[in-house]
Amino acid sequence: MSAPEGEGFTTSEPPPKKGVGMPRLLVRCFIGVLVMSLGAVYGVTAYTFFVNLLSDATHGRASGLMLVSFLAGVPLAMGMTVGLLARRWRRAGMVSAGALSALSIWLAVFAAGALFREGTMCIVMVLVPMLLLGLLGVIIDAAISPFTKKHRSPKMLAVVWVLPLALGVAEQELDSASAFQVVQRSVHIDAPPERVWQLINFPLDIQPAELKDGWAYRIGVPYPVEARTLHPGVGGRRASKWQRGVQFDEVITEWEPARRIAWRYDFGPDSFPPGSLDDHIEIGGRYFGLEDTAYTLTPEGSGTRLDIRVTTRVTTHFNAYAAMWARWLVDDTAGALLGFYKRRAEAGSS
Repeated sequence: MSAPEGEGFTTSEPPPKKGVGMPRLLVRCFIGVLVMSLGAVYGVTAYTFFVNLLSDATHGRASGLMLVSFLAGVPLAMGMTVGLLARRWRRAGMVSAGALSALSIWLAVFAAGALFREGTMCIVMVLVPMLLLGLLGVIIDAAISPFTKKHRSPKMLAVVWVLPLALGVAEQELDSASAFQVVQRSVHIDAPPERVWQLINFPLDIQPAELKDGWAYRIGVPYPVEARTLHPGVGGRRASKWQRGVQFDEVITEWEPARRIAWRYDFGPDSFPPGSLDDHIEIGGRYFGLEDTAYTLTPEGSGTRLDIRVTTRVTTHFNAYAAMWARWLVDDTAGALLGFYKRRAEAGSS
């Protein structure tokens, strides 16, 4: 007796199970977010350690955030953390781990800016190298992974986390060398030297729109408001005021009417009120200084060629990188000031 049709076997494939792909995708996303968050938590924790335990201005200690062990060691550790955890949990390859590392650094930097009021200028200066170093950390982890056993990952993670902090304690005891550099810019102005000279000695009621070409002002450098030559001649003084309550004197070191003026900067303890600039790059402070400025006026046709020369100083453990930013900032502001003098002089205003 034959079995009824359809009993004991089927002639078609069973229908596919629904809902398997989505839970796996959700788990994968959850693991990725967790890995990214752990990297960011370590970054914020390290930031807090370097700020609170390795910074003590009252005892002459440098800011912990200006140490190579923070600027390079922490993002490297974050990248290695993300790479190690992603590899251990088998939820991300090299590309995905690199993306998670970048996101964790973005998140940590955002937290520093939002929660700890880190300035825009500092964030702009460190973000790109931190992202690159985070990616390097992922690459280093991938390179050493064949030589490390799976059960050693927790110990390795502990070493990765502690090493930048320990190096920071040691680096804090090292002295920093100073590096000086000169920035020069020039512009032709269709106005006689006497008019330009008057403007240089009395640039009053400066409006931010008159310095629209200066990118440095857009990322945190206060706009100048005015400057006055109070006592002309060598040994005389000028008084300068910027926005946010910034004010300081300039001591005249060279004086040739309508031809050349130079001064050195004389910053006092109250020149930069708290919050007027990022603490780590305060002008005339521990890490960055404006030393002197000179303007030279040369008759050129029916107008004047105006040259500016500015000497700057950086004193850090990473002078090559700091000097690059100092040059850009000063070159940018010098160009904006020359543009200001050109427009005012050619307009015949004062």
